[in-house]
Amino acid sequence: MIGLRLPKLPIRFQAAVSGLALLLVHGAPAPAQETLSALQGIVRNESSHPIEQAQVLLNPGSGTRELRTDRDGRFRFIGVSPGTHRLRVLRIGFQPHDTTVIVIGTNTEVTIELRRLTTLREVEVVGRRTGVYGTVMGRDSLKPLEGARVELLGARVRDTTDATGTFAMGTRQVGTFMLRVSREGYDTRMLSVRVPKDTGVGIDIVLRPGTPALDAHMEMLWADMAQRINWKGVDAAVVGHSELLSYGSHVDLAVRFAPSAARKGIVIDERACLFVNGMPRPNATIRDFSVEEVESIEIYPARSELTGTLIQRWPPRVPCGNPGAQPAPRGVLRAALVVIWTRR
Repeated sequence: MIGLRLPKLPIRFQAAVSGLALLLVHGAPAPAQETLSALQGIVRNESSHPIEQAQVLLNPGSGTRELRTDRDGRFRFIGVSPGTHRLRVLRIGFQPHDTTVIVIGTNTEVTIELRRLTTLREVEVVGRRTGVYGTVMGRDSLKPLEGARVELLGARVRDTTDATGTFAMGTRQVGTFMLRVSREGYDTRMLSVRVPKDTGVGIDIVLRPGTPALDAHMEMLWADMAQRINWKGVDAAVVGHSELLSYGSHVDLAVRFAPSAARKGIVIDERACLFVNGMPRPNATIRDFSVEEVESIEIYPARSELTGTLIQRWPPRVPCGNPGAQPAPRGVLRAALVVIWTRR
């Protein structure tokens, strides 16, 4: 074989060739990558209740990204570049809201309050400074629903939505109640609502297409619940989902610190008789549930459940909860009967 001799290259060319070889072997230096962030938040109304199915636009205009808030009013955009961005939030019955957000770090969170478009019915309720008012809309059409039946269980008041989907109910009672909303062609919704003293509270509901709950057994359980709340003793308490959320994910601890129960010093231990959606649940304890699962919770220390409906429903000779669990300390107000209403 005849060998070929290549001419000797100048040193500067040898260095260039060596550098090229290194690039081919190891690859070119990777360009600096931009760290993307998450932009998330919650949309509420003037009463601090979450607004479901609000339309959230990120950088409206060219390249707009769009989300809808979930049942807790939350939204989350991922893969958002750091810097200044514009948010626009829209919802039927509310004034459009535009804001500027500076995204920094890996996660940026915002809270947005939508102001309700004034209606005559709202003015009437706010003028009385008591009661519950709001709107009902369909999840499929995102349009107001006329003819929806709205009942504040435990306060003995009800209303039917008008052509704009609005309702208004005056009441002198304060505390936490269950709001039941139903309409033909839609699923029935049950939500907890806390009515404060000397002011109105707004709440807005989205109904999913489906079949109204017409189960006679559930109707009986709801009627019993309404009567219990209306007649509850001075030591009893009803705590709603939004109140529990502020105090962690464990129901027993959240109840202990939630104002509605804390001001009475109520403690729930694992020995309480537990009911779920009005039905007895032997062997279950408060620790089997997380705050995320609970829409509201009725809490009755001894002799504070005045209707007797819960005791009558508990199976004879069946122990409550976990009989071997550590009892609550002496001297505290211990919950004997607890009813959990799950989120639906």
